[in-house]
Amino acid sequence: MTFGYDAAIFDMDGTLLDSMRYWRYTSLEYLLKHNLPIQPDILTRMIDTSSRKLLGEVMAGLGLPYHLEEAVAELEGYMDRHYQADIQMKPCVPEFLHFLQTQGVKMCVATAVTREIAVRALEKQGIAHLFEFITDIHEFGLDKTQPEYFHVVARRLNCPIQRCMVFEDALYSIQTAKTAGCQVCAIHDDTAHLQQAKILALADVYVRHYRELLPHE
Repeated sequence: MTFGYDAAIFDMDGTLLDSMRYWRYTSLEYLLKHNLPIQPDILTRMIDTSSRKLLGEVMAGLGLPYHLEEAVAELEGYMDRHYQADIQMKPCVPEFLHFLQTQGVKMCVATAVTREIAVRALEKQGIAHLFEFITDIHEFGLDKTQPEYFHVVARRLNCPIQRCMVFEDALYSIQTAKTAGCQVCAIHDDTAHLQQAKILALADVYVRHYRELLPHE
């Protein structure tokens, strides 16, 4: 391909969907649901801190047990409802996906969210059918902190790892994709602003809007 890749591996939250702010505030939904105290400093940290991490700190501070898998399932339940009722795609996502399709680029979604929830979310937006497959961190028993995760996804796409472009908003996943040998296009998301300098240093391409990736007439 003239633009240097044959397959595109998309993250979902914060990359295809404008959903990371909803994820961040699921920690507030959790605290409200369980009638737990909400301190002002917790509210200010929510937008910058993963719900899993923040809730772990809150529960530890309260001396309460915290079962991560149960909490994540509850948070995903909140998000499942948001995907269906509130969340929209980032601007120009359909246009960019259709452009890649015309160029013969194979596309998939690799997300940390349970696959069933991700499929429903992408079907809601009308773009699920554009991908070769939608996978999560459970299917292969690997996650996005492990470079092998991206090797497995690339093999499933039948594409050399060096010819895969990973579209991602999160620093940790960008770091892993680069270690694996992928190219990376970092997608701007406000929830990652504290990591922006590191993301800019690592990414092959950084865009604030998918419009920047579309051909200009």
